[in-house]
Amino acid sequence: MPELLLELFSEEIPARFQRRAAEDLRKGVTNALVDAGSVYEGAKAFVTPRRPALTVTGLPARSPDTREEKKGPKVGAPQPAIDGFLRAAGLASIEEAKIESDPKKGDFYVAHISKPGADAVDLLSAILPKILTDFPRAKSMRWGNGTFNWVRPLRAITATFGAENEEPVVIPFASNELNSGQTTFGHRFLAPEAIKVRRFDDYAAALERAKVVLDIDRRKDIIKTDAEHLAFAQGLTVIADEGLLEEVAGLVEWPVVMMGTFDPDFLKLPEEVIIATIRANQKCFCLRDANGKLAPNFIITANTVATDGGAVITAGNERVIRAS
Repeated sequence: MPELLLELFSEEIPARFQRRAAEDLRKGVTNALVDAGSVYEGAKAFVTPRRPALTVTGLPARSPDTREEKKGPKVGAPQPAIDGFLRAAGLASIEEAKIESDPKKGDFYVAHISKPGADAVDLLSAILPKILTDFPRAKSMRWGNGTFNWVRPLRAITATFGAENEEPVVIPFASNELNSGQTTFGHRFLAPEAIKVRRFDDYAAALERAKVVLDIDRRKDIIKTDAEHLAFAQGLTVIADEGLLEEVAGLVEWPVVMMGTFDPDFLKLPEEVIIATIRANQKCFCLRDANGKLAPNFIITANTVATDGGAVITAGNERVIRAS
């Protein structure tokens, strides 16, 4: 069955907003589809610092025709009650309603409302702009000459719909002078060129080639595993910090883990002070030695593949930690 691919490519979204943005996008689109009478098999959202993305699978090319029964007031009810029923049911006059009887409650009006289905592309063209406009956000900003607010400036919108082995259709809509299309972009520094995408599978694969790991949980696993391997090679262990891991995974699209050191004389300070300073200022993980004592080392997560093996990045972090 056909599949929806939606990506909102933007400037960097703060790490603390990313999971919420992905979930809000999923809920907004799927709830709107259900409200419009459409069905789907599955929906999954993803997020990186520069893009929330969504795939909805098993979405029919046309929503089914529906028939709804709306119960109204009793026959002979006051006119305001009749008028309210007509508005809610979309009827022009009470003659369009049927009268049904209940042994206990007597005669009452009933409206039988038939709604024809709609093409999925037309349905999505109407839904998606409203999703962007109503998108919940703790903080937002405005850019350019438009009046549209979003968490960060949008740079491109990918919105495609189509079945497997078919060329997808671009869902046509516009938001703040941005027209939907099927073009996204890779890593800001490592692969910034435009990428044309069709469906989710080739989209995710293309981003991977362009140095973007789409799944935040996979980025977390990469950081955690690489940090543990790097520490183990030095006879050290990483001090677990789930909150920091979540934040760091929201700062990078292509995580590269490195190890730095600081002056062992700093270990004369309480370890809580050292850990808190390195965590807050540098977003780095601290380590312990084989005896469980704090080691004069830390783990950096970079967002690039350094040509010098990370020497400059590591030195820069070491310099900041010395000054802290």
